[in-house]
Amino acid sequence: MDYSSAWLRFCKAEEEYFASRYDFVQNEMLMVSDLNLGLANASHNDTALRLLLEVRPRVEVILPLLPIIINLAVDSSSYYRIELAQEVLHNYKSESRARSTILTLVSTYLDENDEWHYRRIAELYELMSYEEELTDFLALCRANANLEIQEIQEDFIERKRVTLSGRQ
Repeated sequence: MDYSSAWLRFCKAEEEYFASRYDFVQNEMLMVSDLNLGLANASHNDTALRLLLEVRPRVEVILPLLPIIINLAVDSSSYYRIELAQEVLHNYKSESRARSTILTLVSTYLDENDEWHYRRIAELYELMSYEEELTDFLALCRANANLEIQEIQEDFIERKRVTLSGRQ
Protein backbone atom coordinates (compact mmCIF):
# COMPACT_ATOMS: atom_id res chain seq x y z
CA MET A 1 0.00 0.00 0.00
CA ASP A 2 1.33 3.43 -0.92
CA TYR A 3 1.44 6.41 1.42
CA SER A 4 -1.08 9.18 0.88
CA SER A 5 0.10 12.42 -0.65
CA ALA A 6 -0.83 14.18 2.61
CA TRP A 7 1.55 11.89 4.54
CA LEU A 8 4.35 12.43 2.05
CA ARG A 9 3.90 16.22 2.19
CA PHE A 10 3.93 16.05 5.98
CA CYS A 11 7.17 14.04 6.02
CA LYS A 12 8.81 16.44 3.58
CA ALA A 13 7.69 19.46 5.62
CA GLU A 14 9.07 17.89 8.78
CA GLU A 15 12.44 17.25 7.15
CA GLU A 16 12.54 20.84 5.91
CA TYR A 17 11.58 22.11 9.37
CA PHE A 18 14.37 20.24 11.14
CA ALA A 19 16.93 21.26 8.52
CA SER A 20 15.93 24.92 8.74
CA ARG A 21 15.86 24.79 12.55
CA TYR A 22 19.38 23.36 12.52
CA ASP A 23 20.57 26.11 10.18
CA PHE A 24 18.84 28.78 12.29
CA VAL A 25 20.62 27.88 15.55
CA GLN A 26 24.11 27.77 14.04
CA ASN A 27 24.73 31.52 14.37
CA GLU A 28 23.75 32.69 17.88
CA MET A 29 24.11 36.41 17.14
CA LEU A 30 21.81 36.14 14.15
CA MET A 31 19.47 33.90 16.15
CA VAL A 32 19.18 36.52 18.93
CA SER A 33 18.50 39.23 16.37
CA ASP A 34 15.82 37.21 14.57
CA LEU A 35 14.20 36.04 17.82
CA ASN A 36 14.16 39.60 19.11
CA LEU A 37 12.30 40.70 15.98
CA GLY A 38 10.02 37.65 16.07
CA LEU A 39 9.12 38.09 19.74
CA ALA A 40 8.29 41.75 19.14
CA ASN A 41 6.00 40.96 16.19
CA ALA A 42 2.49 39.78 17.08
CA SER A 43 2.41 37.65 13.93
CA HIS A 44 5.60 35.81 14.84
CA ASN A 45 5.92 35.77 18.63
CA ASP A 46 4.17 32.43 19.13
CA THR A 47 6.54 30.87 16.59
CA ALA A 48 9.55 32.41 18.34
CA LEU A 49 8.36 31.16 21.74
CA ARG A 50 7.72 27.63 20.43
CA LEU A 51 11.18 27.60 18.87
CA LEU A 52 12.74 28.70 22.16
CA LEU A 53 10.92 25.87 23.91
CA GLU A 54 12.23 23.35 21.41
CA VAL A 55 15.85 24.40 21.05
CA ARG A 56 16.49 25.64 24.61
CA PRO A 57 19.41 27.89 23.72
CA ARG A 58 22.14 28.77 26.17
CA VAL A 59 21.30 31.34 28.83
CA GLU A 60 23.51 33.88 27.03
CA VAL A 61 21.06 33.76 24.12
CA ILE A 62 18.03 34.17 26.37
CA LEU A 63 19.29 37.07 28.51
CA PRO A 64 18.88 39.81 25.87
CA LEU A 65 15.43 38.43 25.02
CA LEU A 66 14.12 38.41 28.60
CA PRO A 67 12.46 41.86 28.53
CA ILE A 68 10.22 40.82 25.64
CA ILE A 69 9.58 37.32 27.04
CA ILE A 70 8.63 38.78 30.44
CA ASN A 71 6.31 41.22 28.71
CA LEU A 72 4.61 38.35 26.88
CA ALA A 73 4.36 36.36 30.13
CA VAL A 74 2.86 39.23 32.14
CA ASP A 75 1.15 41.63 29.76
CA SER A 76 -0.14 39.53 26.85
CA SER A 77 -3.89 39.25 26.34
CA SER A 78 -3.48 35.72 24.95
CA TYR A 79 -3.47 32.92 27.53
CA TYR A 80 -1.71 30.67 25.03
CA ARG A 81 1.08 33.21 24.56
CA ILE A 82 1.33 33.75 28.33
CA GLU A 83 1.73 30.00 28.87
CA LEU A 84 4.36 29.71 26.14
CA ALA A 85 6.36 32.63 27.56
CA GLN A 86 6.09 31.26 31.10
CA GLU A 87 7.30 27.85 29.93
CA VAL A 88 10.29 29.42 28.18
CA LEU A 89 11.15 31.24 31.40
CA HIS A 90 10.65 28.04 33.38
CA ASN A 91 13.45 26.41 31.39
CA TYR A 92 15.87 28.96 32.88
CA LYS A 93 14.55 29.10 36.44
CA SER A 94 17.76 27.71 37.92
CA GLU A 95 20.07 30.04 36.01
CA SER A 96 21.14 32.74 38.48
CA ARG A 97 21.64 35.45 35.84
CA ALA A 98 18.25 34.75 34.30
CA ARG A 99 16.59 34.64 37.72
CA SER A 100 17.95 38.01 38.84
CA THR A 101 16.99 39.59 35.51
CA ILE A 102 13.50 38.07 35.65
CA LEU A 103 12.93 39.42 39.17
CA THR A 104 14.14 42.89 38.17
CA LEU A 105 11.98 42.97 35.04
CA VAL A 106 8.89 41.72 36.87
CA SER A 107 9.21 44.50 39.44
CA THR A 108 8.70 47.10 36.71
CA TYR A 109 5.05 46.03 36.41
CA LEU A 110 4.20 46.66 40.07
CA ASP A 111 3.79 50.44 39.84
CA GLU A 112 0.92 50.04 37.39
CA ASN A 113 -1.13 48.42 40.18
CA ASP A 114 -2.87 46.27 37.57
CA GLU A 115 -4.63 43.09 38.71
CA TRP A 116 -3.88 41.31 35.42
CA HIS A 117 -0.14 41.90 35.81
CA TYR A 118 -0.13 40.95 39.48
CA ARG A 119 -1.94 37.68 38.80
CA ARG A 120 0.43 36.75 35.95
CA ILE A 121 3.41 37.53 38.20
CA ALA A 122 2.05 35.29 40.95
CA GLU A 123 1.48 32.51 38.41
CA LEU A 124 5.00 32.93 37.08
CA TYR A 125 6.57 32.78 40.55
CA GLU A 126 4.53 29.67 41.31
CA LEU A 127 5.54 27.97 38.05
CA MET A 128 9.18 28.87 38.58
CA SER A 129 9.06 27.52 42.16
CA TYR A 130 10.30 30.86 43.46
CA GLU A 131 8.71 30.16 46.84
CA GLU A 132 10.29 33.02 48.78
CA GLU A 133 9.44 35.53 46.07
CA LEU A 134 5.89 34.18 45.81
CA THR A 135 5.39 34.45 49.58
CA ASP A 136 6.68 38.04 49.60
CA PHE A 137 4.63 38.89 46.54
CA LEU A 138 1.42 37.49 48.03
CA ALA A 139 2.05 39.56 51.17
CA LEU A 140 2.39 42.60 48.89
CA CYS A 141 -0.91 41.66 47.25
CA ARG A 142 -2.61 41.30 50.64
CA ALA A 143 -1.42 44.79 51.67
CA ASN A 144 -2.53 46.42 48.40
CA ALA A 145 -5.43 48.88 48.50
CA ASN A 146 -6.86 47.37 45.30
CA LEU A 147 -9.38 44.68 46.31
CA GLU A 148 -8.83 42.72 43.08
CA ILE A 149 -5.12 42.50 43.86
CA GLN A 150 -5.87 41.44 47.46
CA GLU A 151 -8.00 38.66 46.00
CA ILE A 152 -4.92 37.20 44.26
CA GLN A 153 -3.39 36.37 47.65
CA GLU A 154 -6.64 34.73 48.75
CA ASP A 155 -6.86 32.71 45.53
CA PHE A 156 -3.31 31.40 45.86
CA ILE A 157 -3.75 30.53 49.54
CA GLU A 158 -6.95 28.64 48.66
CA ARG A 159 -5.28 26.88 45.74
CA LYS A 160 -2.40 25.80 47.98
CA ARG A 161 -4.89 24.57 50.61
CA VAL A 162 -6.75 22.50 47.99
CA THR A 163 -3.48 21.08 46.65
CA LEU A 164 -2.27 20.12 50.12
CA SER A 165 -5.60 18.54 51.09
CA GLY A 166 -5.53 16.50 47.88
CA ARG A 167 -2.18 14.96 48.86
CA GLN A 168 -3.47 13.47 52.11
